[in-house]
Amino acid sequence: MRLIKLYTACICLSLGMSSCADFLEEENRSNINAQEYFVEKDGFESLVNAAYASLRTVWKNEPWLFCLGVDIYTRGESELISGSYGNRDVYSRELNEYGSLKADNEFVGNFYSNVYYAIQTCNSAISKSESVVGLSENVRKQRVAELRFLRAYYYYLLVEQFGRIAIVTDEIETPMLSFPQKSEQEVYKFILDELDTIDDNILPEVQSDYGRITQGAVKHLQALVYLTRGYKDFASSDDFSKAAALCDEIINGTTYELQPTFADVFKTGNEKNNEIIFSVQYDASSLGGQYNGNGQQNLFGFELWTKVVSGFEQGNTTYGWKKNQFMCTPFLFSLFDTSIDSRYDATFKSEFYATVADPSIGLKVGDLRVYFPKYDQTFTDADKAELLTEHPNAIVVTKDRWKQDIENVGGTGMCPMVWKFYDPNATWPSNNTNYTSTKDIFLFRLADTYLMAAEAYYQAGEPDLAAKRLTTVRQRAAIPGHKDEMVVTSSDVNIDFILDERARELVGEYKRWMDLKRTGKLIERTLAHNNLAARENKMDEHILVRPIPQSGKLPILGYPLLDGRQSAPV
Repeated sequence: MRLIKLYTACICLSLGMSSCADFLEEENRSNINAQEYFVEKDGFESLVNAAYASLRTVWKNEPWLFCLGVDIYTRGESELISGSYGNRDVYSRELNEYGSLKADNEFVGNFYSNVYYAIQTCNSAISKSESVVGLSENVRKQRVAELRFLRAYYYYLLVEQFGRIAIVTDEIETPMLSFPQKSEQEVYKFILDELDTIDDNILPEVQSDYGRITQGAVKHLQALVYLTRGYKDFASSDDFSKAAALCDEIINGTTYELQPTFADVFKTGNEKNNEIIFSVQYDASSLGGQYNGNGQQNLFGFELWTKVVSGFEQGNTTYGWKKNQFMCTPFLFSLFDTSIDSRYDATFKSEFYATVADPSIGLKVGDLRVYFPKYDQTFTDADKAELLTEHPNAIVVTKDRWKQDIENVGGTGMCPMVWKFYDPNATWPSNNTNYTSTKDIFLFRLADTYLMAAEAYYQAGEPDLAAKRLTTVRQRAAIPGHKDEMVVTSSDVNIDFILDERARELVGEYKRWMDLKRTGKLIERTLAHNNLAARENKMDEHILVRPIPQSGKLPILGYPLLDGRQSAPV
């Protein structure tokens, strides 16, 4: 019997519309057949919520395929877990340097399986939707529209990462040996057809349950797909103009607006602000336990207690646990003019104060211990001497040392930490993989929509409109009194300028690999600015798609659990 515990794990991580405990207490009864339960109103809604919860499975851990092998991040030091790298060093090297990326790379395989599992959850819910009892027709149509959006989004991630892939839309209840691969052109057509079925009248502009798909999310994804297809050899002549028009529908509407400052977007407690179009929900009340959050705040940093001789203890809650698996490149820091752009200070943390005293050197709690001068500002020996006069125990790390301390690179393994995702409410993780942040992961936000519009207008031959969209984003980020210096003119606009602006605005937001691939700049810019990829120098056109995992099968298909076990094709 296919038991309803089939989806318990996903449902417990759903939107928080009902608590995990309540669901388990009221609904997890072993004598209920899944085929019966999921065509009841409550059961069907739980299945829809499980489709949303699959976003957490895809995005909760390290964004290996999205942040390695690019220009603004590179590979840092791999994390030891129980004294072992567990091949994390091998897999991350393959993704960052490209020299030997294999089909058995675990990071690639996990992503591939997780996304297809999410698709199967959507397929199951769509299949059940026609038979649901007790659900109004309007709500049924809305839920199916939400599921079609999620499925289209997942196929977009897959086709950009893997190229030719299988399109599976049926609920698979028995193991299947293989699925035919479709061309990229066919997959793009499927995605756009899927989104075209979602009429504006089906989904509201604003959902009463925050986090559900809205009209704006659909338009943003459509724009992104048109924008990406516009660069392909099978593009339609109006792809860029369609992308621009869809972005402007969102921009000119009344539902979304840019936050007053860049820092406001990421302010703790402000996750439900009007700039956010689509996000992965991590409200603490909907999590199944203490260690079921996400790790976005833990990435793009380093362990203070291992890199600095004294002044910091493992487990300190002031700075939390930060990892060096992803390291920002010097190029990223060089993109900011810190005299006019507030985003540098709102994105990075450059000063760290001791949380543990060290009497042997006269270090007290609260003393400046680590200091990173701003990349674009001159920092002379006299400046350093003046700083050390006031802060004698400060360790000054200048920009020439913002590199890895592995494999004879010769850096410190330290640079300013990405801090905009900092969650003061996160507890210390129980180990290297159980993250605890309950801040949402923003997948689509309005500033990104503006930048997409700029790119689309530029590619459509309208640089004046591209410049206006860029200027709006830049002026929001201006330090008071410097708005005029953030103005962009049409002569400034080219694809590199747009990519630089996307880097400044979207640091750490899991978009870079896709941005560089889309624009045809992945190889050029990565070899220019990623030191380890340049040293390996193995990038060519073949790296633009990942190898399909070794089995070539879709192990997550098949009705996911039989009596608590996953049913996989063999």
